[in-house]
Amino acid sequence: MDIYEARLSDLSALVALAERFHAEAGGSYHFRIDRVRAFLAQAITSREYLAVVAGEAPCGFLIARAGENYLTGERMAEEVAMYVEPDARSACLAASLIGKFEAWAAATGCSVAKLTAQHSARPAAVARLYRRSGYAAAETAFIKRL
Repeated sequence: MDIYEARLSDLSALVALAERFHAEAGGSYHFRIDRVRAFLAQAITSREYLAVVAGEAPCGFLIARAGENYLTGERMAEEVAMYVEPDARSACLAASLIGKFEAWAAATGCSVAKLTAQHSARPAAVARLYRRSGYAAAETAFIKRL
């Protein structure tokens, strides 16, 4: 399956995929389509972000950003979101998305790459995929709504 850098013409498809990702993950955040659309447009057009899409009729994406780590000063690439529709999921597609992310990270001078996982979105499967890709668990986040 072809994986390519997202274009603004992919924006509607990316928003729809993000909405499915949010519904599937069951997160505690409200899905605000206007905010998601604005963020994805920024990710597509900014050099500090990577937005890649899988498939001519998009069935998956990976969004990442790069910047300086506030503790170490190292340039670090950080995945913001990755999602593949259930019918298109495979270890090969996910590994290809991660490969694009890592190639972009290295090309933009990053010395560290960070992937994240929603605890509500198949955490065991995601952890296996990340470990097979050479990543080690580093932190856990906890969220409380106030």
